[in-house]
Amino acid sequence: MKQITRVLASIGLTAAIATSASAADTAIPLATWGGTNHINIRHFVPALEQAFKDTKPHNLVLQHFPGGQLGEDKGMPIAIPTGQVKLGWITINGWTGTVPDTRIMDAPTGLTMQQLDQLIDAPNGLMSVLQKKFEQKNTVLVGMADLGPPAIASKKPIRSPEDMKGMKVRVFSEGQAEAVKAFGGSPVNLAFADIYSAMQYGTIDAAILGFQGVSSQRVYEVAKHVMVPASFLGTTMMGWAANKPWFESLPEGDRKAFLKSMDIASHQNRKAIVDEIGDLTKDYEKRGMTVTFLSPNQPEYPKWKNATGPLLKKITDKLSPEMNSQFKN
Repeated sequence: MKQITRVLASIGLTAAIATSASAADTAIPLATWGGTNHINIRHFVPALEQAFKDTKPHNLVLQHFPGGQLGEDKGMPIAIPTGQVKLGWITINGWTGTVPDTRIMDAPTGLTMQQLDQLIDAPNGLMSVLQKKFEQKNTVLVGMADLGPPAIASKKPIRSPEDMKGMKVRVFSEGQAEAVKAFGGSPVNLAFADIYSAMQYGTIDAAILGFQGVSSQRVYEVAKHVMVPASFLGTTMMGWAANKPWFESLPEGDRKAFLKSMDIASHQNRKAIVDEIGDLTKDYEKRGMTVTFLSPNQPEYPKWKNATGPLLKKITDKLSPEMNSQFKN
């Protein structure tokens, strides 16, 4: 009987210790959506988990809720400020109705990925300006990652805007449609899944899509050229945002460790995105595609800048002075 009592006491003590350890943990519930193979999930989540381990003795524990379990991308501008989601993966471009300055991501600024990367981290730079704007909406922007500007896949080479004159071009945003019209082309709103067949049967002559999409949709089989015109067609900026009251409720030490971990993981993720683009470029070239990245030192660059100038002004006129100051040459 005494032996049983000792065993039960031991079990009780072990359970109490486990409960105590569990109670000491600070749970970080990350909500993501979309496919788990996306680099912002496939790479970022393990990087964040490792960063949490490296910041000990603070006991941050990641609870990942993938596949839209807690919320989809389109709902994040409401779910995060209201606290339905504590920490979520977001497409910053999708917050224009909540944080108007995010409209800059769709603007034809002409910045390269490298330039945008530097701008994000600059003192009083893009991240800093957006953080202040997000905080006004009960949200803390804790990380950013540029997926890169859209690419133009085509059967014929495109180097400058006039090359699209008379072309039927697939677009996926209103801003892109306006740009294609300004270039003398005809924009065609087309689902991502329909690009391959539309290009194959001549419904479109070119398609604007994410650089990574050339691979996932096997566009290299129906197009021989891919052009990335800097960000003259905007850029796809992703990020991670937290509910402000939840964030401020974290113990100070855990809050600092959380921010440090997010900074480490988001920077590692940004590097992984650039590396992946490099690997995809080599793959496309092996498959017979000509890949071109527009840069400021190329003669075609001023042509893109002049052609998109009126569109840029139309957007920047609606932005705050703090945001506009980021893009003055």
